[in-house]
This record gives sequence, C-alpha cells and structure tokens, in this order.
Amino acid sequence: MNRDEKLALFLGMLSGDGCLSIKYSGEGYRDYPINLCNTDKNLVEMFRRLFCDLFEIEGKIYSYKRYNRKEIWHFTKYSVKVVKYLRSLGFPEGVKRDVLRVLPIINNGTKEQKIAFMNGLIITDGCIKNSGRIVFHLGSKLFLHDVSKLLLEITGIERPVKEFVQREIYKSYQLSLNKAEGMKLLLNMPTWDNGTPTVLS
Repeated sequence: MNRDEKLALFLGMLSGDGCLSIKYSGEGYRDYPINLCNTDKNLVEMFRRLFCDLFEIEGKIYSYKRYNRKEIWHFTKYSVKVVKYLRSLGFPEGVKRDVLRVLPIINNGTKEQKIAFMNGLIITDGCIKNSGRIVFHLGSKLFLHDVSKLLLEITGIERPVKEFVQREIYKSYQLSLNKAEGMKLLLNMPTWDNGTPTVLS
C-alpha cells in the first residue's frame, strides 16, 4: 500500500469514528486535536500507527472503563499542522453529522484509493453481519449518498440509501450490501504495514 492509499485508509477511519474537535485551552487559546475512539483497541492502535506513518508524529492512546459497557479506547494528538492539512482536504472541524462528505481527494483518486477509503469506513462505522451483509447506518445523509456513488464506481453496483425516523423525531440513513456485493469489496481489500490486513478480527 503506497502513501496515497494509506492516507485514503486513514481518511476512511477518520470519517467513521474520528473527528477534529474544536477546543480551547484554559487560557482561551485554540487547541487542535485529532481524535478517534472505538471499543476495539487493535483498531485504535492501527489508526495510531497510520497517523505516525503519515505525519511522523506520535499520538497517545488511553481508555475509559464504562459500567456494564465495553471499555472504549481513544486516540488523541494535538497538532495545528495536521488539522490545517486535513481541513485543506475538506475534512470538517466540529460536529460533522450534517457537513461530512467524501473528500475530493478520494473522489478524484485511483480505484485503489477509493477501496482503501471504503475499508477504513467499514472497519469503523460499518457493520459486517454474520450473513456477510455490510451495513452502514448513519446520521449523515449527504455523506452516505456520496458513499453510495463511490460503491457504484468501485463495484458497478448501485445501492439505494434508505431513510428511517426514530422516535418520530430523529432521521437516520442506511446503505447495505448483500453478501455477494460485500465480498466484491472485501476480496479487494489491500494490506499495509508488512502485510497486515486492513480489516481486523
């Protein structure tokens, strides 16, 4: 996996479970954190290694134990340089639900970059069912429509985005691939870091 594909994988993971929070120090100065959290420690460690590989900066991982829930692992690094770079690619700061899009660097990239991005999204915000189906269920309507277009480019398969209303108030959106369609993606998953698969068990 070359650097462009690693960046695409990183951006897929950041789009799924990451964010660029807007925070201020106790003195009122802007902080510039890059965050990702997940209950899978190995996945967060993978993100840390990708971050270090791409930007040559080490981030930190810590965890929170939660009563009757899985322990959650966090990656955090404060870096003005990295945040400004990610913003220049079009990645939003703050709450991303209504503004996140598949970035131009992915839409205009190679098929391999698009697959790497999808892999990053699958392992963070996607769900691979026992049946083999891959399901995305998100609150980001525009982003999921972009993902649908990306899947069409990669697989030649057009999948609709379905809308759901929860508690008669909250809207969410779902995109799914059946087992055969999902395998078309999974069989093309690249490896990185001396052959480590991008999808972790």
